[in-house]
Amino acid sequence: MVSFRPTAAQALGRGAFAGGLVGLVLAAVALLWAGVATRLDVPLWVAVGAALLLSPLAGAAYGVLFSRDEGADIDEIGIHPVPRTAGGNAPWQRIADVRAERHGGRTHVAVYLDSGRIVRLPAPYDGAFLGRDAEFERKVFMLRHLWETHRSFVLRNHPRDGA
Repeated sequence: MVSFRPTAAQALGRGAFAGGLVGLVLAAVALLWAGVATRLDVPLWVAVGAALLLSPLAGAAYGVLFSRDEGADIDEIGIHPVPRTAGGNAPWQRIADVRAERHGGRTHVAVYLDSGRIVRLPAPYDGAFLGRDAEFERKVFMLRHLWETHRSFVLRNHPRDGA
């Protein structure tokens, strides 16, 4: 079985980004609170600065510790996005194509099924700055190789198939 998960740098970047958003919200709350409060025990610049600086750091730590539980598992049955969602599995026989596609500022692996449905894998992916995965092309090549190894070449509507 092969497993793909976000790299440590990707988890760090995603956590820092989420923490930065939380920091902006906390800074806005601190500014609103300062407008309502008449006496502050802490200077306003300290409250806003702490919210803006500590939130991305806390988010980055959270990202590294807990954000690497998504991705994809590949076995002899097919490709399984993690966390496992209803209908997210892609058995080898139902996969029509495996491609790398740009989507939302990142390059993701898209698995096209014979039903027309597209399953985008949470990992591997490649992006900018901390979203970079130096091994992304190798991982896509490995996925395509595994698909080509496991898929069957059954011809549909062929006279010998009984159609």
